[in-house]
Amino acid sequence: MALQTAAPPTTPSAEMVGNAFVEQYYHILHQSPELVYRFYQESSVISRPDSNGVMTSVTTMKGINEKILSLNFKEFKAEIKTADAQKSHKEGVTVLVTGCLTGKDNLRRKFAQSFFLAPQDNGFFVLNDVFRYVEDREPLEPHPVNGVDDAVAVAVTSEPGKIIAKEM
Repeated sequence: MALQTAAPPTTPSAEMVGNAFVEQYYHILHQSPELVYRFYQESSVISRPDSNGVMTSVTTMKGINEKILSLNFKEFKAEIKTADAQKSHKEGVTVLVTGCLTGKDNLRRKFAQSFFLAPQDNGFFVLNDVFRYVEDREPLEPHPVNGVDDAVAVAVTSEPGKIIAKEM
């Protein structure tokens, strides 16, 4: 009988990485929010809407920790509806999460959150994290995008993969 040699280690799929990350991230976010900053590095950036819906971004592990703790996630219960992942730039993984947060007032708010998980020696860290509440009702009047009045035009060029953005 021939001996079987061990197969070389395989890189986990983006779905495996994304699902494992989402399970760990939201568990720690609600059980021990003071430890969530460990998913990030100094170069990481997180963006959250302020009370007026305008996105604000913070970086550094200290800044990220302060921002996350200020949001009082222990007071909310997260219900994850979907978690989708795909391989991205330089073996990173992009993750898109949708779900609902329910507060002590029993008000459910839908949200979407995207992450870019960048590879590191022992797995991944969150390089980019954008969170946004998603409202069911649409305003009847046009409103500025992300609180910005200036629209940005995107021009398609004849060069594949090149996008030009300019203010209108």
